[in-house]
Amino acid sequence: MSFELVDTTYEPYSQDPGYIAANEALIDGIALEGVARVADLACGTGLLSQLLIRRAPGLTVCAIDLDPVQIGIATRTFEGQGVRVVDSLDALRAAGTGAVHLRAASAMELPFDDGEIDLIVQGNSIHLMPDRAAFLREVARVLRPGGRFVFNSVFYVGTFVPGSEAVFSEWMKEAVLVLNRMNAERAARGEPGIPRKRGTHGRAFQKDWLSAEGWSAALAEAGIDTLSAGHRPVPISQKGLQLVGAYGGLAEVLMSGYPVDIASECLQEGAVRAFENLGITEVPRNWLEITAVRR
Repeated sequence: MSFELVDTTYEPYSQDPGYIAANEALIDGIALEGVARVADLACGTGLLSQLLIRRAPGLTVCAIDLDPVQIGIATRTFEGQGVRVVDSLDALRAAGTGAVHLRAASAMELPFDDGEIDLIVQGNSIHLMPDRAAFLREVARVLRPGGRFVFNSVFYVGTFVPGSEAVFSEWMKEAVLVLNRMNAERAARGEPGIPRKRGTHGRAFQKDWLSAEGWSAALAEAGIDTLSAGHRPVPISQKGLQLVGAYGGLAEVLMSGYPVDIASECLQEGAVRAFENLGITEVPRNWLEITAVRR
């Protein structure tokens, strides 16, 4: 199996039906009465913003992501959908209604005035914030009193459906076996093994995931009260797990230190093998969904 042309951006996974369905459910549950100004943090390819604008075309949305590649993909998508894209936050403010501004920036230092935003959304990325408390204080700063903060995540205590852990263990085992095969093939050709840089890791897999109750407590410390917190079961298909593995941001965490393209290839082939070994067509996974309000 070859994945030489693999796309390691977030775009392929953001188009997976299961992923879209999970985020549609999140967005469809948001009350948009009184909402005009929205911030989409760590927006990736802009899916949440797209779903919001589909529901309410008059919104003004500022979508922020640290990766300019993702911002470029999101910009092209919005332009292709005929959405008005403006090139600055001042232009967005001046637009009044029906526009989006996309910018490569950190969600840790938001470019908004105090109390400027009515609604903040964040899709499956809150676990990546390098300083949780500081991030939540920044969210509270830019939200108006009564403004909402809505997010989801699959990196939390409770994400694994009991009995499903074995699937993910099998996935990683098979990915390592693919890596071993690659190294053996290189050795047979007289080539050096796949290089690995030790000591790299990603925040998503540090041992500090929170439960729903933990997130509610962290939000409360920042002046944001939880209105609802729930778990949404979303099955992952074999194709979905392949697309997850293809994403470079996750591949560099799951197979830390290896070149991202190699890690991505191993994880994709490993997903196929794991599903075949276990004789399954999907694996359940819970998504955390929280809606909170600024005091």
